[in-house]
Amino acid sequence: MLLTLGMSTPDQDFDFRAFHARYSVGMIVACSENGVIGRDGDLPWSLRDDLRHFMQSTKGCPVIMGRKTFESLEKPLPNRLNIVLSRSMGEVHEDGVIVVGGLEAAIEAGEKAVCEDGQSRPIWIAGGGTIYRQAMDAANLLVVTRVHCEVEGDTTFPEIDMSRWEMAHSRSFEADNRNQYAFTIEWWQSVAISGQ
Repeated sequence: MLLTLGMSTPDQDFDFRAFHARYSVGMIVACSENGVIGRDGDLPWSLRDDLRHFMQSTKGCPVIMGRKTFESLEKPLPNRLNIVLSRSMGEVHEDGVIVVGGLEAAIEAGEKAVCEDGQSRPIWIAGGGTIYRQAMDAANLLVVTRVHCEVEGDTTFPEIDMSRWEMAHSRSFEADNRNQYAFTIEWWQSVAISGQ
């Protein structure tokens, strides 16, 4: 599990979109204190502010996800290239969606999309648990929403090698009528990148 450290920059000075643009491959995830990210193909909580954060973070970016994660969506994520890892789905799905057979091909498709429009932005890995495990070594940015609860679930986020990561920033949200639980968004950067 991740350790929770203090913020390194004042919140009002933190431009998360500009920060994200420094990285090529990021993981974005919400997980409970005991590492759960899903239950029965859905999120085990309702956090409207975190959903808004996810949409703002990934807008305009390629987003890689597994078939089950894709099928859990009501529709493809709008204004993003949805890259689905699946060996059973057909190659062509619909506008804004491509299907590939493996992680390497998914990252290549994301890189091609980023290069075509010349924008500085990451390719996002958005789950599920198997995809996160496969992609851990490829990522140089982690954006982790730490949901302050322990819940039961059938999908978990993998253990993180803390020697590879350091926290750059965090922002806390209280439980309220928009958010079922309190949570903290944590931005972690690869030690190899931050040390340059």
